Amino acid sequence: MFNPMSHVISPRLYKAMQNDPFGEFLAKAKYMRRLNKPGSLNFTFGKPHEIALPGYVEALQYAGVPQNSSWFAYKTNQPKSRAVVADALKRHGLTIASEDIFLTNGAFAGLSLCIQLVVGTGDEVIIISPPWLGYRPIIHLATAVPVTVMMDPITFDLDLDVIAAAITERTRAIIINSPHNPTGKIYPATTLESLARLLTNASHRYGKPIYLISDEAYSRILFDNRTYSSPTEFYPFSFLVYTYSKTLLSPGQRLGYIALPPTMPNPQPIRQAIAFAQYNLLGWCFPSALMQHAIADLEQLSLDLGHLQRKRDWMVQELQQMGYQLHAPEGTFYLLVHSPQSDDFAFAELLAQHNVFVLPGQALEIPGYFRLTLTASEDMISLALPKFQAAMEISNDRQGTSGQDE
Repeated sequence: MFNPMSHVISPRLYKAMQNDPFGEFLAKAKYMRRLNKPGSLNFTFGKPHEIALPGYVEALQYAGVPQNSSWFAYKTNQPKSRAVVADALKRHGLTIASEDIFLTNGAFAGLSLCIQLVVGTGDEVIIISPPWLGYRPIIHLATAVPVTVMMDPITFDLDLDVIAAAITERTRAIIINSPHNPTGKIYPATTLESLARLLTNASHRYGKPIYLISDEAYSRILFDNRTYSSPTEFYPFSFLVYTYSKTLLSPGQRLGYIALPPTMPNPQPIRQAIAFAQYNLLGWCFPSALMQHAIADLEQLSLDLGHLQRKRDWMVQELQQMGYQLHAPEGTFYLLVHSPQSDDFAFAELLAQHNVFVLPGQALEIPGYFRLTLTASEDMISLALPKFQAAMEISNDRQGTSGQDE
């Protein structure tokens, strides 16, 4: 029988929609519709809850004053913008030529471009679980197949043996996110060196490179004076993808880049492919003229890491004293907490009854946990902590009653 809806969307888009755990969660979690209402304490996403960083508005205002007739004309990979990024990367220990930096309108565009560059229909892309919620749709829309590899559940480190076992002749890429959202784990250099050897051996075995896509959105949000090693330092077939939206807490102003390591073999075809893809493949994937003019000033800004760390320590200590199980993240601005109830969705609903909103582990492909963001204001944290205590007590009472009934 003819289905009048069959022509509305393409099969690849339909498949991506059907294989979206986060979309399934949003359809199920009706309480999420209340998270932005007055009085709600929204700890779900890393969004700003305080006024923009000092200097941020001034940077955009200054960049918004035209200095010539082409100030707001089409902008691609502007040489000045590339030079700013190259200098910034050098300060962070990476020497990358300006010609190997490609400006994007955020990391989402950068990740999508990298996936589209290297995969064909049916190819496989390894993702580390729990993954960022956008990886699966990006891979499905490229007509490739996401292959899930679980992290080490104790250390939150990469499980190299499981990664090795997941590689097949169809594997074309692996996405590594460090510091990792949602665990906050920074993958150590020794792990990254071992991963590089593993990928090199597998690439030789199958006669084609397996690309490493390094999602470094949180690479500048580090706690306890820790250092960060980019996976691209250890493996030549790599793409470094970065966004300014995390360190500047400005997800609505899109600015990021892709960078190729100097060890990339025969980089010219890759450069040409990225430039072509930025123009044509996914639409105009360059940052706006305003953001490119402002990038030099924006590079000088950052959220207050000391203040963020104090909020981390405060929440970790208070939640642990209440009986919650969690560790202090090494980076990012998230806390990953064991749910007191095995059904983390039910516990998130319980918190929502107290007007505290978190992301249950089911939405992040890690059942039994929930995630909350440290971008919340101090006032939000002060108001929320008693509610976390009340939810813990209710949960304990329910489990005690259940035990007695048995």
